[in-house]
Amino acid sequence: MDAEFCMGVLQEALIRSGAPEIFNTDQGSQLTTPRFTDVSQARQIRISMDGRGR
Repeated sequence: MDAEFCMGVLQEALIRSGAPEIFNTDQGSQLTTPRFTDVSQARQIRISMDGRGR
């Protein structure tokens, strides 16, 4: 899984379902990159990340 894949899935989910209040992820580098988090923050989606090792 890479950042491009995650960005595509995020965009598709936003189109299909709209913006959620909270987006929960793990702390993988694909999901913590500013490119990914900026999209969520621009849509006022709060980001929640699981604790390390969860």
